[in-house]
Amino acid sequence: MLPDLKTPLLWVLGLALVGALATAGIERTRAAGARNDAAAARLEFAEYRGTMAESARLAERAQRTQEQIWRARVDGVIQDGQQQIAAARDDADRAGAAERRMHAQLTTFRAAARAASAAPTIASGSPPAEAALDLLTDLLSGSGAALRELGRFADAAHAAGTICERYADETLTAN
Repeated sequence: MLPDLKTPLLWVLGLALVGALATAGIERTRAAGARNDAAAARLEFAEYRGTMAESARLAERAQRTQEQIWRARVDGVIQDGQQQIAAARDDADRAGAAERRMHAQLTTFRAAARAASAAPTIASGSPPAEAALDLLTDLLSGSGAALRELGRFADAAHAAGTICERYADETLTAN
């Protein structure tokens, strides 16, 4: 009689079935753990993205605020510069008016000197004195216009240089 092979075979099949079920259970547990880990990672990533989005919004707001501060400083420099240029023009206009008044006084004085030299009783005026007055009048009238123009240019150049320096200083301190 042949030994009964059914019993050990059943045992082996039973053990194999138990091993397969245990392995399937372990793998199922691992898969559930992996799904949980993936869900936790997705949640962490979503929180990270939210944090980064908030940081980006705050950085953009800070940048806008900084730009507004910089723009206000630059606008202030520009307005101050325009006021300096306007003041320089006003000064040049006042100087021009004073020069014109002086020229008018010189013309009046020259006319008085000519009238005095033309009088037969007064011998104080002479042709050389009249020539000197004419020369002085010509010098003042010719140089006055040139000096006014040169003064306007110098004042505008000085104001523009000052504005440029302040503008550069403000842009460097803003950054």
